[in-house]
Amino acid sequence: MTRYVILGNGQLTVLADKDYVLRELYYPLPTDNHLVFSKVGLWYKGKFAWLDQLNPRISYESDALTAVIEAQFDDLKVKIRDAVDMAYPILVREVTLTQEATVFFAWNFNVYNNNIGDTAFYDPFTDSMVHYKRDRWFMFSCNLHTYQYATGYKEIGGLQGTWKDCEDGALSMNPIAQGSVDFAVSFKANGTFFCWLVASNNYENARRLSEYVGRKTPKELMGRTNNYWRAWLFKARDLEEVARRSLLIIAAHWQNNGSIPAALDTDIMRFNRDTYNYVWHRDAAFASIAMSLAGYQDFSRNLFNFSKSLLYRGFLFQKYTCDGHWGSTWHPWTSGYIPIQEDETALMLYAAWVHFYLFRDVDFIKSLYRPAIKAAADFLAGYRDEETGLPLPSYDLWEERLGVHFFTSAAVYAGLTAAAKFAEFFGDEEYRVKYSAAAEEVKKGLDKFFVGDHFARSLHDDKVDSSTLLGAMLALDPKDERVKVNRKKVEEVLNVNGGIARYEGDWYLKEDERPNAWFISTLWLAQHYAFEGNPEMGKKYLEWVLKNSLSTGVIPEQISPSGNYPSVSPLVWSHAELIRTIYYLKKGFNRFI
Repeated sequence: MTRYVILGNGQLTVLADKDYVLRELYYPLPTDNHLVFSKVGLWYKGKFAWLDQLNPRISYESDALTAVIEAQFDDLKVKIRDAVDMAYPILVREVTLTQEATVFFAWNFNVYNNNIGDTAFYDPFTDSMVHYKRDRWFMFSCNLHTYQYATGYKEIGGLQGTWKDCEDGALSMNPIAQGSVDFAVSFKANGTFFCWLVASNNYENARRLSEYVGRKTPKELMGRTNNYWRAWLFKARDLEEVARRSLLIIAAHWQNNGSIPAALDTDIMRFNRDTYNYVWHRDAAFASIAMSLAGYQDFSRNLFNFSKSLLYRGFLFQKYTCDGHWGSTWHPWTSGYIPIQEDETALMLYAAWVHFYLFRDVDFIKSLYRPAIKAAADFLAGYRDEETGLPLPSYDLWEERLGVHFFTSAAVYAGLTAAAKFAEFFGDEEYRVKYSAAAEEVKKGLDKFFVGDHFARSLHDDKVDSSTLLGAMLALDPKDERVKVNRKKVEEVLNVNGGIARYEGDWYLKEDERPNAWFISTLWLAQHYAFEGNPEMGKKYLEWVLKNSLSTGVIPEQISPSGNYPSVSPLVWSHAELIRTIYYLKKGFNRFI
């Protein structure tokens, strides 16, 4: 199910679906989802209902990473506000009831993403519920005395879990269970009360953190978190609210170690038993550019520092885990070429230059120049065909085809040009000449892709592809007639209900014979109009994106012709392209190289 809310602070991250069931909880990095689900139940006038059965209305508070959930059960109205503290791994929850009722909280953890060897217990010393395995501890408390609790087995011997025990309004009071287990806890309440979940690496630290919440009060933590995010948005005060929401959503994904996963919605596991919980440096580069355009410096710095040590002989592999290891891949090592998407290495160079162009942080970039910028640029300059000047075969940005691609070539041009500008800034004339010459040879080679009415996506593959829009913006002159001709062809061939598909015949997660429209490709078309000097036409496609996004401002990866969201949501790249689009439509297109 599509995720409508993400909350995070760089060390604790949670996501909720359209019915406000929490589906993902990551701590301290999004390498393992520790949660199957968590949900809220109500016992009122002898009847029980789960919040997700009441068609809850979900929104974000304006300019903050606080979720607001409202629902009604008979004449009982309930309002929940959730926020992840701005400083510590604490999920703070405010619950308001208009009538007296019993409120149930069911937490179904699979710590380290498996149900082997967990323990759940009631802790009478803190009046809390605890679930742990090894060095992952989760402690749930409220500022009311516990009414009832239960721990028990799940998914074995026909047992569903203690969450099912909630539905008769009474819990078993079983104090501890180990193995495949979960817990539930209830409170008799009226008016407003607070709860909190803390995450830590051992019991003592979890207890101290929970006691800290009690001393500071959860109300104060929630207030300071709202105040922090609204102050954080000061730099973006001139941007539209939808852009500010996208900045917050990207920030909620960005981890304290500098990693930025593409998406954290685990429902995509149904497709091939893997997730988007990886750093793709293609997506990360555009997220960096979006944050830089909005005036945020530290996110990109942290990303570049995270990525510096990942370079292998000057290039980046397809994707990495958020703790810096090679991610899973489907690119074979038997093709005779390096199994990479070369555009990722190139785009990181380009993103670094955009960052430096905007902030001129010489002392920071100095630490990247030799070990990262020059190493990557040397690879790009050397990994080329001597006859055409174009890059040697690699996988395209869609990660599907090995070949020589228009977008990859344009990205390599942008990356080499960025490296040449760095070399010029540092007075490194030999390398400025080297990188500039290589860039011009790549740019000249782009002529080979034009096939009369559009740029072919690859040599020997003439299909129309939306990535040629992005490639043209990276490498070509907007006055080049071929640029406009290509845009017209993309717009004509790839239109799906007003949005733009990735390419002709796209098969990925499609429902019928028509491909799905992607939000990034639609936003590229909007940007392209700004590139051509016609921002008014671009606004039409921006409006399509806003109309087809979720009510909370979350933007998925794609939308089917019937209006379904078959893939991850939110997608960081979608939000990055929204910010870039709004920036270009408002301030004019700028390539920065």
